[in-house]
Amino acid sequence: MNFGLERIQSLLEALGRPDERTQIVHVAGTNGKGSVCAYISSVLRTCGYTVGRFNSPHLLEPRDSINVNGQAISQQMYDEAFSHVALLNKTGAIGASSFECLVGAAFYVFDKARLDFVVLEVGLGGLLDATNAIRHPVMTVITAIGMDHAHILGHTIEEIATAKAGIMKSGCPVVIAPQDSETVLKTLVEHAKTTDSPYQLVQPAQFITPGLCKLEFDQLKYTYGIRLCGDYQRMNSATAVTALDWLCRLGLIQMTPEQLAAGMKDTRWPGRLEWITSKENPLIMEKYGLDKILVDGAHNAPATMALRKYIDSLKKEKVIWIIAATAGKDIHDMMDGLIEPNDIVFAVNFTQPAGMPWIQSTEPSEIAKANKSKTVACLGLEEALEKAASACGNEDIVVLCGSLYLVADLYRILPQKN
Repeated sequence: MNFGLERIQSLLEALGRPDERTQIVHVAGTNGKGSVCAYISSVLRTCGYTVGRFNSPHLLEPRDSINVNGQAISQQMYDEAFSHVALLNKTGAIGASSFECLVGAAFYVFDKARLDFVVLEVGLGGLLDATNAIRHPVMTVITAIGMDHAHILGHTIEEIATAKAGIMKSGCPVVIAPQDSETVLKTLVEHAKTTDSPYQLVQPAQFITPGLCKLEFDQLKYTYGIRLCGDYQRMNSATAVTALDWLCRLGLIQMTPEQLAAGMKDTRWPGRLEWITSKENPLIMEKYGLDKILVDGAHNAPATMALRKYIDSLKKEKVIWIIAATAGKDIHDMMDGLIEPNDIVFAVNFTQPAGMPWIQSTEPSEIAKANKSKTVACLGLEEALEKAASACGNEDIVVLCGSLYLVADLYRILPQKN
């Protein structure tokens, strides 16, 4: 990968700087970026604003990355945008990468839609990521940071935090999520001070009951329900609420506590601690004999720790795992964090994601070698689902995880919820 902002800057200039005709909330971090973007977008739409959202990587197909008012853009719009950007790239001899063209295409779409806000997720890192070509965001947000993509971003947590902090802009408010590492928090705060960025540290929300949160700011108290599972949603949801409350205090949006609660409750983010049940998707029972399956895209150490913590909170005998992983990930660390001696693992490949030739799936045999418990290398996901059903007792749970690309494969063979 050839990082740098020169090409994407040239591309945005050729497009007429569409990024400067909307209000952008820019979000970086290791984990939680997607759900924070989803929360913020949902609440803004509930408040009556038109909203574009950019997330990467895509889930099912490349156009999924570009979302307008809660819906992925059509294939026709995606093709139009990409063709226009590709022509500018060629005639201007810019040499933009496929991801840079995707970012350009997103801003082309957002500009045509004349949106009030764009919620923009960083692709990788922050400082040199193509999304960081924007010059005037109205707010930046840094979610939880952990060790991931170390071969690109740096081999220490401080280096990774510094790369993520690179989206901060002078005078632009930055919301900093709770961090597991004091070193990370110190690095982020120091960077905010150095760049003269007003900052606010997020306090985790409290669970009143499972799925019902409370967060207070001075004299204002927000109470809101969330669909998304996991204790870390106390942090993710609070990060989004803190950002929204600050946007409101700055006079950039008008929002009531009731609108915030409605938007938070309405937020969905597929593939993150998501239960797929036979009641909603009968095919998993009819074809595979499974009553339910827990789906999570956990693919790095902090995410796998959060997944294991959630699983440990459930009543079960053992866990039946269906796991795939992107080549280059530390499979041993993943297995050590997830698998208990009594568990069973079915290892699979995932389908090569469209437009991302640099992504490769780890061979199931390699996953099997990394695991001390019983592991079976399967020829494909459907075989793994069948074997998982056969191995699953009444008190067991089935968990599919390790990569969002594997999650996407599951969604392709199951009917999707509205």
